[in-house]
Amino acid sequence: MLKDFDIAFTEKVKSWFPNTIYASTDIVYNVAFNLVDIPTMKLTFPMISIYRPSGFEVNKNQNFAARKRGIDFAQNDVNSDYALARFVTVTLPYQLDIYAKSQEDLNDVIENIIQAFNIYQKLEVTQHDVLNDVNYVESYDITYSSGPVEQSEFTNGDRVYHYSIVYEIINARLITSKVVTQAKTVTTDIAIDEKDLDNNDVQLTV
Repeated sequence: MLKDFDIAFTEKVKSWFPNTIYASTDIVYNVAFNLVDIPTMKLTFPMISIYRPSGFEVNKNQNFAARKRGIDFAQNDVNSDYALARFVTVTLPYQLDIYAKSQEDLNDVIENIIQAFNIYQKLEVTQHDVLNDVNYVESYDITYSSGPVEQSEFTNGDRVYHYSIVYEIINARLITSKVVTQAKTVTTDIAIDEKDLDNNDVQLTV
């Protein structure tokens, strides 16, 4: 599910920079620049907000196994039913907005984020299949897309320095599954006509 990717991406950035939130770009921008007053949202600086303002893009090249049949990814034992994962591949662009009260702080945060993504570009995402009660776990590359772009504004006498930078996950798999029932036990009854045993002419009836 999309939220699994959003959570995993946010938690990865948060592990480097604790003051990170996942929130709508417009809301954070307006609160940061004192354009609106939202009592439940108090911002501290420097901070990072993450969002997908452009949504996501569905990739066109989907093979039959991905769309219809699915691929085998979960089986408890040889005699159990198993789950096939069908998926849609998408590109997920994540915009990181960095806010600070000084240009120096802003530069420090954006430099550290770029360095971190350059070294630790893997994202592990777990999607839980409720139907089969199994987890589908995959690792994805986080790739640079664009930025940083200077978006600082000074409103109402308040100085907030602002950079935005975009990273993306290409070919992210959004999973849905189906259960396939397989044959567990095959039994065969064999009847032998006893009157033909002495004649070496055995008739088998199955």
